[in-house]
Amino acid sequence: MATRKLKRAFIADCVVLGGGLVHRFDRLPKGIVRGQNENAFLGGIRLWERKRNSRELKWQLV
Repeated sequence: MATRKLKRAFIADCVVLGGGLVHRFDRLPKGIVRGQNENAFLGGIRLWERKRNSRELKWQLV
């Protein structure tokens, strides 16, 4: 399944899967959870947050 490959590629502990048809999955692999689209939007915003009084990004992807 593509979600397992995504999880391995990003070395993620957990992948939140969202979208209009995620409810159609009866089971999801270990480490994959259902999410809501609103959470994806907020997560995208968080990626671009900057430290207070700085141009440096608040979050760092390693």
